[in-house]
Amino acid sequence: MQLTARTHRPDRFRPDIEGLRAVAVLLVLTYHAGLPLKNGFLGVDVFFVISGFLITGILVRELVRTGTISWSRFVGRRVRRLLPAAVLVLVVTAAVTWFVVPGLRRREIGSDIAGAALYVVNWLFAHRAVDYLASDTSPSPVQHFWSLAVEEQFYVVWPVALIALAFVLRRFGRRPSMRSVGLLLAVIAVPSFAYAVWLNAVDPNRAYFVTTTRAWELGVGAALAVWCAAREAGPHTEPARAAWTRHLPAVVGWLGLAAVLGTAVRLPAGASAPGPWTVVPTLGAAAVLWAGWTGASGGPVRVLGTRPMVWIGGLSYSLYLWHWPAVILADWAAQGLTGTQKVLVVLASVVPAWLSHRYLEQPVHHSTALAARTGRVLVLGAALSAAGALAALPLAHAPSPFRTTPVSGAIPALGELGAAALSTPPGTDPATYAVDDWEWLTPDPQLAGHDRPAADVDRCQVDRLASAPVPCEFGVRAGTTAVALVGDSKAMQWLPALERLAPGRGWRIVTYGKSACAFAAGHAQQAGQPYPSCDAWNRHVMEALRANPPDLVLTSGYAATAWDGRAATRDALVAGLGERWQEVRALGSRLAVLGDSPLSPDDLDVCTARHPRELTRCAFDREPAVAGSGLPVQRLAAQASGTALIDLTPYICPVAQCPVAIGHVSIHRAGDHLTATYVRSLAAQLGAALDGLPGPGDPSTVGH
Repeated sequence: MQLTARTHRPDRFRPDIEGLRAVAVLLVLTYHAGLPLKNGFLGVDVFFVISGFLITGILVRELVRTGTISWSRFVGRRVRRLLPAAVLVLVVTAAVTWFVVPGLRRREIGSDIAGAALYVVNWLFAHRAVDYLASDTSPSPVQHFWSLAVEEQFYVVWPVALIALAFVLRRFGRRPSMRSVGLLLAVIAVPSFAYAVWLNAVDPNRAYFVTTTRAWELGVGAALAVWCAAREAGPHTEPARAAWTRHLPAVVGWLGLAAVLGTAVRLPAGASAPGPWTVVPTLGAAAVLWAGWTGASGGPVRVLGTRPMVWIGGLSYSLYLWHWPAVILADWAAQGLTGTQKVLVVLASVVPAWLSHRYLEQPVHHSTALAARTGRVLVLGAALSAAGALAALPLAHAPSPFRTTPVSGAIPALGELGAAALSTPPGTDPATYAVDDWEWLTPDPQLAGHDRPAADVDRCQVDRLASAPVPCEFGVRAGTTAVALVGDSKAMQWLPALERLAPGRGWRIVTYGKSACAFAAGHAQQAGQPYPSCDAWNRHVMEALRANPPDLVLTSGYAATAWDGRAATRDALVAGLGERWQEVRALGSRLAVLGDSPLSPDDLDVCTARHPRELTRCAFDREPAVAGSGLPVQRLAAQASGTALIDLTPYICPVAQCPVAIGHVSIHRAGDHLTATYVRSLAAQLGAALDGLPGPGDPSTVGH
């Protein structure tokens, strides 16, 4: 059936939509306030469905009426509706961040604000979510802008696709039909849903943020809008219906609302968004919208259409914008909020939300003067986006409180710094390490996360999705002794020391690294679930080692458990490590396990920024740091399999309170790793331990 502009339902105010918006924003606010609503984040999915329904309804009706869509008018409407309030929030967030966030964490937030102003911030968060070497920081105060970025990216593609469809069909003398628009939508939404299900299973952190896993949710609302528009364009005569069917829309609407609220309260164990279970709240939201479209008086509109719900729904966009930066920045300012304080901050965010809604959002959105000047609105939109990005510039250039070179001259040779300044064995007097003001440190504790080994910087370490290893060569390329360094990033962190030893020993070093993947037999686990790409990577690495056995194999890792077929257990990992190490020794290679370094806090940079002249306040307890690392499991596996274990903990944390620096060198970087500079300074200690390794035919011992 061709869609024509013969007749259609007149535009009318939909209180049920405002009420459904209220439900969505209240779910999000409740969740972010820390109240016991485990899945309140699903409110964002409801927003996606509402947006897809409303915006596609506008687009399709214009397509029916004119045969095409004015992209400039569409963008102008989006600018007037969204940008003024959003940019105001970004500017205020940038200003407050400067005063309450310490050190160079401001730089990361600055990049987030710039990304939010340009509506690409969701991809920044997706990258950060999978980069587990990045600092495990407090959430960004503009993290909630990811959903706005998803919407705007969708609304770059969808209107252009409709315009292209109309253009192609016009070339054949046809107008867009319900079927053609629906098929076009399916081409976008169906692959998006399939990709969401797949990526959620293998990499849920990335799946949460990317547009390609979320487009189908907007597509659910869009599909309903297309169906409704087709019905509106058709004849108005209604066929005779059984009495019970008159109540069907109301029943469907109530079931839909129950689906939204029910999934917000409870989802099956292991379910996450946007996975298969996200279908329930999205279809539930669509059911509520459909019931309201039919005009069913007994439907959810009886609750959703009440004055309080309509008021909250009208304020929902501003509430969404303001509440999250209020929570995060208050948390920074107070250095931690209690549960009650967090609730109070969320409630207080209603004030700026109402003010910006009343005096900025509404006047601009409903301005007839701006509505008639599309060109000027587009220029205004570009200027506002630029203003939001420019507000981030001061944060991007925030200074560090640390010097990285001595006032008196150049940095001393590495042989005088870091672990090289320690005695053998290291002294155990706490006073030796209780240095409050180092005068200078390298690397800068605020930038220690960038001081990484070449195997990481060069991306030799494959990500969690990859199963094929990427061997990278370091050291002496024509060296006579082949050394393989195998494992996760906690293994790769030892590369700088090996590179320093390589020239004097003729070592040709080959690395095989994979994120969060133990070099072990059996079955790996990730987040309490099987990790099949790690198992496949292990098989491929062993094939490479068998094909060309190295003289020496070094391995390490952070893992504490493995998959035993039913759950993640320590025993499964101990058995898997021991089996793998015996396989390596059977190749005729010498093998040593480099003990995992102590688990360091991820907010050391925050502590050092707050106390740059009192660094002893940032020291942390050695006992739980060692217990939380991979070292205890490595010890058990080494003892059970007779494998040499090199434990350099005394040179990393010599006393009960682990210092943040030794010998003018920062020890730790974000993500529970050692800085490349400090590892480089450990070369002599590591070399001495390796010299004590048994030969291939000697009885294996537990070393150092």
